Amino acid sequence: MSIFSYEFYSCGANGMKTLIVVCCLVFAFPTFAQELNCDVTVNMDNIPAAARDNLRTFKTDIEKYVNNIRWTDEDLGGEKIDCSLSIFFLTASANNSYTAQVVVVSQRPVYKGIDKSGKRSQILRISDDKWEFLYVPGQQMAKDDFRFEPLTSFLNFYAYLIIGFDLETYTEMSGSRYFQKANNIATQASSSAYGKDWQGTSGNYGKFGFIDELMNLKYQQFRFAFFQYHFDGIDLLATEQQKGLENILKAVESIAELRQKQNPRSFLVWAFFNAKHLEISDAFLTWPDRSVYDRLIAADQANQKTYEDYRSRR
Repeated sequence: MSIFSYEFYSCGANGMKTLIVVCCLVFAFPTFAQELNCDVTVNMDNIPAAARDNLRTFKTDIEKYVNNIRWTDEDLGGEKIDCSLSIFFLTASANNSYTAQVVVVSQRPVYKGIDKSGKRSQILRISDDKWEFLYVPGQQMAKDDFRFEPLTSFLNFYAYLIIGFDLETYTEMSGSRYFQKANNIATQASSSAYGKDWQGTSGNYGKFGFIDELMNLKYQQFRFAFFQYHFDGIDLLATEQQKGLENILKAVESIAELRQKQNPRSFLVWAFFNAKHLEISDAFLTWPDRSVYDRLIAADQANQKTYEDYRSRR
């Protein structure tokens, strides 16, 4: 017999969050399933036909690796995190060395109370244009968090980011353990021959810079606002729409504030709005005062056209 506990918060009349723990007795040993449900797509248009033939099992190998590994020792209730890797090959050499650009996306269900609403929220959307690795068909791909390997360590890094961010949409600061694992990988990479692929250049996205911000206490405000946006915002829209929208707006402006307080080119702030600007724009269509979109533009000038478009809708 095993005991599972589920934790969630409710807000009472005084606005205080109350932790509610529901314990369930299960007359079986708990199963710890893999955490990720990752769909991999591959584009090889830019590389020669001979190289494409060498990559005929690449998509399958990557999917098996990411989806079959047990990334945590926690019981997530059998719920898998939906994510995707869109891999665009840029170059291929005769020694089985490749470079690629990868778009990493993850999402999670939006809730209505304790039930899924049928809607989904995109959590991460990162375009990483620096991945160099060696690949031979049928090669062994083994997870090793203590040794840098350019193919698998890249996948490990993003797997831990996806899991950490997903957890932090439900509970404040709960992704720390997995962000630390990603940080360890970035540190290993920075001292390897592939270190240049992990550093950003001229303010562009870099894996090392991204995880460095995420682990920095100066950016802790981001993580609290990230939780508020999802748990107290998006998940509240179906039951308390006005309160949910107010919390979303507070979270958005709190995240944007980091540009002034810490870094005008913050990778974290960029990644948040890259993933969220369409969702944010759509959420405020029901807001009676259209000037709210001016506040969104002030917070996220990079996506000004999107906010202006939604402001004109009714």
